[in-house]
Amino acid sequence: MKNTYLGAIAAVVAASVLLILHPWTDDEPTSGQTAHIVSNDKPTGGHFVLTGSNGKLGLDDFSGKVVLLYFGYTTCPDICPTNLGNLASAMNQLTAEEQAKVQVLMITVDPERDDQAKMDAYLPYFHPSFKGLTGTPEQIAKVAKQYGAVYQKAAIGEGALGYSVDHSAFTYLINQQGVLVTQLPHDTSGAEFVVAIRSLLK
Repeated sequence: MKNTYLGAIAAVVAASVLLILHPWTDDEPTSGQTAHIVSNDKPTGGHFVLTGSNGKLGLDDFSGKVVLLYFGYTTCPDICPTNLGNLASAMNQLTAEEQAKVQVLMITVDPERDDQAKMDAYLPYFHPSFKGLTGTPEQIAKVAKQYGAVYQKAAIGEGALGYSVDHSAFTYLINQQGVLVTQLPHDTSGAEFVVAIRSLLK
């Protein structure tokens, strides 16, 4: 039964990584993408509070800004660096005025290893404005459920890390009022992120 359960979770994670856009998308700011049905239920999104560099930090602290929310972890070997690199590329393509109205947040899915100091050391490699959030496993699971993110630990044999974390790789696009608008897939380019961001900054 346990193996069946883990297999089902792994399948959901794999499907989430490969999905282009959920059919619940209210607005599609990028073009040329196709939708593959996984679920007709739109995640609720909404406010959350976790731990940031200077203590408690929540979505409401970025009211008036476009927020791009990503769930990942600092020892992720490839998916997270690729996605964060594309987000950094997007930020660098925006004007200074536009950048001031945008916030990228990464919530760790590996709170056991990702304390705030590690998050603060990791994210500036991509862009100085990126902020990392952590919390208890229960707090993070609650926010992940709000946004439809899925993740699970995966053993990697006798390596130094001991385990990796399989996770969905969407970037959640949240408007200036804190409303979840859409989710963008792992392979979204910097230029496509710019189009999505500017669609909300208009």
